[in-house]
Amino acid sequence: MLSFLRVERFSASKSRLQRRMAVLQWFLVAIFCYLGSGIFFRQVIQHRKFNAMGQRQSHRRILQPAARGNIYDRNGILLAGNRPRFTLVAYLQELRGEFADAYRHRVRELRGLGLPIDPERERSLGRMDVLERHLETLLPFLSHPVVLNLRAVDLHFSQSPLLPFPLVFDLSQNDFARLVERLLPDGPLQVETQTARIYPYGKVAAHSIGYAAPAANAVDCTPREKSVRTFSERATTGRSGVEEALDKLLRGSNGEKILLVDPSGLRRKILKTREPIKGQDVTLSIDLELQRTAEEALGDEMGCAVLTDVRTGEVLALANSPSYDLNILTPRILQKTYEDLTASGAWINQALQGLYPPGSVFKLVSLESLLRFGVVDGHTEHDCNGSTRVGSRIIRCHNHRESGKIPFTLAVAKSCNSFVIDNIFSIPLKDFLDEIRRFGFGSPTGIELTHETNRSLVPSPQWKKSRNFSRWMDGDTANLAIGQGYLLVTPLQINAFTASLAMRRERTPLTILKKNACFGVKLKPLGLTDENYGALLEGMRGCVEYGSGHLCHMEGIPIAGKTGTAQVRDGHRSSHIAWFTAFAPANAPEVAVTVMLREPFEGRSYGGGSDAAPVAKKILKKYLLR
Repeated sequence: MLSFLRVERFSASKSRLQRRMAVLQWFLVAIFCYLGSGIFFRQVIQHRKFNAMGQRQSHRRILQPAARGNIYDRNGILLAGNRPRFTLVAYLQELRGEFADAYRHRVRELRGLGLPIDPERERSLGRMDVLERHLETLLPFLSHPVVLNLRAVDLHFSQSPLLPFPLVFDLSQNDFARLVERLLPDGPLQVETQTARIYPYGKVAAHSIGYAAPAANAVDCTPREKSVRTFSERATTGRSGVEEALDKLLRGSNGEKILLVDPSGLRRKILKTREPIKGQDVTLSIDLELQRTAEEALGDEMGCAVLTDVRTGEVLALANSPSYDLNILTPRILQKTYEDLTASGAWINQALQGLYPPGSVFKLVSLESLLRFGVVDGHTEHDCNGSTRVGSRIIRCHNHRESGKIPFTLAVAKSCNSFVIDNIFSIPLKDFLDEIRRFGFGSPTGIELTHETNRSLVPSPQWKKSRNFSRWMDGDTANLAIGQGYLLVTPLQINAFTASLAMRRERTPLTILKKNACFGVKLKPLGLTDENYGALLEGMRGCVEYGSGHLCHMEGIPIAGKTGTAQVRDGHRSSHIAWFTAFAPANAPEVAVTVMLREPFEGRSYGGGSDAAPVAKKILKKYLLR
């Protein structure tokens, strides 16, 4: 019996042991499966992630901006190019040993004197001591003294240690020649050659060309580039004009170097190099000779002039005054230069940023509307006694002494207010507003230049109500018809309308690039009969031949034009805006010219015929007689 119990107990113990072993086996299998899956996940699934982390720790990418593309005028004359720019730089990484020695030396001195020690400050001052010691041997060969900025050195050392730290920008040719003879080929101080923008003609076409200057940030990195810690030399970016509008095209493709670094960040070797690719060249529609003529014609007056090829929409000249020399804006703008240009208003491209009431040049829109809606035709005559009444207001005709029956062509030539205002009420206001917008007023022209204003204004009852003004009155319609009141346009819009009128189409797309802007674009016709268009053209020719635009008259060359004078107020001060717009030759149009001059506050009275028309004549004469 006892033996049987012993056998039974042994069997039970063996069974429990087997169960425990089975559990242990499954536990071990589970552990191995867990570890195996973890290793598989890390080695296979997350391979790219850890590989990228390893590269980020040991690899560095240095981006090198490319030289910008050139900008030419339509005849291949260089307007913006590149020049070599020599910079004395220090490779701070190569000086780390000297920095450490200088730090230890300063600490020993402070301890010997029993003074408190600020480690970070002493490291900064140690770096300055080393740089000043290296510079001291070179100062006799430099034309200007060198002043180091402690904060700039510290910031560069902590954020961009692999990039060279600039000590002296824009070395002269003499300084460059003297330095390269004395610098060691593998020394920590070197002279680097970069490119800087140069503008051979200074202020000519400054607002159209624009300028380029170092970017606030370095070079943008793509998501792929962000997988490796990236440093970049300061890129040059466009800040205005075509330089800004076509910056991506002009900038080119960045070069790069992939470096292998040790744990301390020191460069060990270059793994990969890709050279930068220069940006694409751009050819403008601007004609340098015509541009210079336009700027000379403007002189010191505040204003602008635009000359456009009406057949293609290419802008041949776009002049602004005041202007500035592009070369003083690159590679850096001095604070005083910036303040002076801001005070003079030279930054503003008045042709596409300035907003002004157009005055009587806008009557061409009103007269075209009267013809198109059948209110008048080329044979219509209108009774004018020298003024017209709108409500309680009397609006006089200042440009003609004729009274009685005024025919349509004379009303155009002599800018008769009565003819326009008395007839405009026969057109429903909505239709009149739609006709104005049909020519692009109220919206940008879309020219390839940055910062064109989108605030040009075609007022309407809805707009007036939204501003909590009084309700729309007949006086508002009258003001709109003669280019006054709330109406605001840019000179470029007036020029585009003039080109459209010349080519008998609804809208002319303008371009600053040498190309056929109208090619392949379906352009809607103006919508006037030959007879009515001929009457409008005859009236515009009369404006130049015997009307207020006679100072633009040229013997033997028919010119169709219109003058205008508007008034703007600033508090209690008033100023006149003088306008003249025209196309020529009138019988076979080639170009449209628009001139806008702004009279200084409290200056002599300006007029479209007396001031703007002579400027236009000089520009047209250069083009037509060239």
